[in-house]
Formats: sequence, C-alpha cells, structure tokens
Amino acid sequence: MHELSSVTFRAFDTVCAVSADVDAAALREIEVLCARYELLLSRFNLESRLSALNAAAGEWVDVGNELATVLRAALGYCERTGGLFDITMGGVCRLWDFKRGVVPDDAAIAEALAHVDWRNVQVEGTRARIIDPQATIDLGGMAKGYIADGVIDLLKHCGATSGVINLGGNVACLGSKPDGSAWNVGLRAPVPSGGSLQAASFASVSVRGKSVVTSGVYERSFVCNGRVLHHILDPRTGKPAETDVLSATIIADKSLDADGYTTALIIMGADEALTFAEQTPGIEAILLTTNAHLLKTTGITTEGARLRVG
Repeated sequence: MHELSSVTFRAFDTVCAVSADVDAAALREIEVLCARYELLLSRFNLESRLSALNAAAGEWVDVGNELATVLRAALGYCERTGGLFDITMGGVCRLWDFKRGVVPDDAAIAEALAHVDWRNVQVEGTRARIIDPQATIDLGGMAKGYIADGVIDLLKHCGATSGVINLGGNVACLGSKPDGSAWNVGLRAPVPSGGSLQAASFASVSVRGKSVVTSGVYERSFVCNGRVLHHILDPRTGKPAETDVLSATIIADKSLDADGYTTALIIMGADEALTFAEQTPGIEAILLTTNAHLLKTTGITTEGARLRVG
C-alpha cells in the first residue's frame, strides 16, 4: 500500500489541498500548475488572458488553445442550462460585495444586466471576442472544475494511482484510497448561525475515481434588513436567486461537469433541478431544500457513488 503525500496552498481565493501517492517534486508541480491556471482564468488578475479578452472592447483576441477550450466548454453549459449559468455575469457580480455587505441599487443592476448574454461570446480556433464591449466574462462558476481535472491529469502523468484534490470544496478523487476503499466526501449544508448561514456537514458520499462538487447559499452571504443575501445570482434578475434549494451537489467523472451545473441547479429550484439532472447524461445530483428534504437522482447508489446521511 502506497502512502500519500500532501500539500496545502492558497489559490483562487481559497485553500487548496492535494494528497496523492507521489513525491514532493510532483506536489510542487501541482502548485506551479495552479498558479498558471490562475494567470489564465482569473478576471481579477489584470495580467490574465481572460482579463485581456475582457478589455478588448469587442475585438478578436488570440487567447490561446487552452482558454479557447475552456470558453467553448463554458458556452456549452450556458446553452444546456438555458442561460441560468451565464459566463457574462461579471459586470453584475462586480456590483455585489459579499465580504463587506454591499447591496447595489436597482438601477446599477439593470444597467449591468443589459450586458449579460452568453451568446455574445464567440470562439473561433484560438481566437475569441465578446461582441458587447461592455460585457465581462467571469469563469468563477466552472474554473475550479477545469483546474481539478487538470490536476488529476498531472497526477496520472506523475504515476499516481490514488489521490484526492480539494479546491475550496471542489473535490476530485483519483482511484480509491491506498487500502482500496472508497473516498468519503462530506456534503455541506447551510445552518442558521447568528442571523447568517454557516456550513455544516449533513451527509457524505463514497466514491471512486469521481468528482464531487457542492454549491450552496452559505458560501458567501450576509444579512441585510433581516434577509440573508447569498452570492448565487440569478442572471434573469441580477440578484440572489429566490429558490427552495439550499445546496446542490453533483457527482460526475469530470470535475468540470460537476462544477458547471451546480449553481444552475440552485437557481432552477428543486423540481426543475431534479428533472434536469435526471435528463443530463453523466451526472448524479443531491439537493437539500428549504423544507429539509433531501432529493437525489435515481442512479446515485448504483453508478459508483453511495450516499450516507448523518
């Protein structure tokens, strides 16, 4: 049985942890890879390729093969969710400050919403452009999924057969644990605490070689006039989604698929989200609703994932 080596570092505005049956040199490669991804995909880093695209005022930009690949994948999620996942929400997201509790006024939201439309993003080969020069792409809703898949590929290249990656709650598992047992991934749910929401584990899933991604209204929130305002913004309103889903977990072979759908499931609401997940190949879903009901797709105990509550 191989022992696991571990590394913890900060990237993508979160704490990242990787454990795998590799040496220290491979772990350093992972940190370098994540730094490169941040320089590629972050809208906050003014030196990133994504920032260059956002600043191009509608002109074509050679973004390189990798960012072009990410954009094409992202547009696919936008289309399949009917725009409930929209990568051009950057201007709206910029108005809200969930750390300082800033609520933008309705006029500012309406102005920003006028420039939200994923269909304004075009990708041809390694070139991309945003037709609306005032639109801003934000890949935060799926970038960590792409990155987690990249880390898994690097671990395999380094000879790893067992490992787990946790990018701030985006979990991807390589194979099984060194002893052959499944990985147990805790699922978080929001619980009231002092008028706000905090995360607590309410269940776990046992998986082998799969990714588990949970999005919830607890991740970034604050209280304003007695209401809890959370960071999952509805592209139709520019405001926190009004939904009966508190958290959505997706289990998939690829972390990109798991990450690309979770926020959209929350915005959809429980009934539509469960139907969507059932009809989308390659994913399994677990939803926690406001009335404390736990909903899951039918394949969750038969396709490599077993759910435990409590």
